[in-house]
Amino acid sequence: MVQGVSTSTDLNWLITRNSSCFLMKRRGVNHHFSTDPMNPKGIYKPRLQGTIQRRALTVQENPNGKGVLMVYKKKGNQNKPVKALNRVVMKRNARRTLRNIKQFVNKQNYRQDLKNVTLRRASALLRAQRMKNKKSKSSKKE
Repeated sequence: MVQGVSTSTDLNWLITRNSSCFLMKRRGVNHHFSTDPMNPKGIYKPRLQGTIQRRALTVQENPNGKGVLMVYKKKGNQNKPVKALNRVVMKRNARRTLRNIKQFVNKQNYRQDLKNVTLRRASALLRAQRMKNKKSKSSKKE
């Protein structure tokens, strides 16, 4: 039985660099943008493109509205893209969620270049979900 052949990320980038369905070009902007769901920054660069990297990591908003959803690629299932993605819901408070993401990257020997990008994105998502306190105007008594 013949197993699928995996190609290098550099070769994948050279093949899909100019003709990817995730590529977005804008007039008057020097950077190219990406709509790849596994791209945590949204910038079209080979190190951020999760579809061509063997190990990718991103954070999305939880569909239930509370917490974040960490999506990462498993190392073993390169030839089965549907099985390669693993999703973990993190509903605890912000500090514990950020600590869990940091520990995951460090303990699993994951890509260190994605750690800060993912932590910033998770922090922004958690901050957006937080209820804003309404400041009541104190009425001055004359």
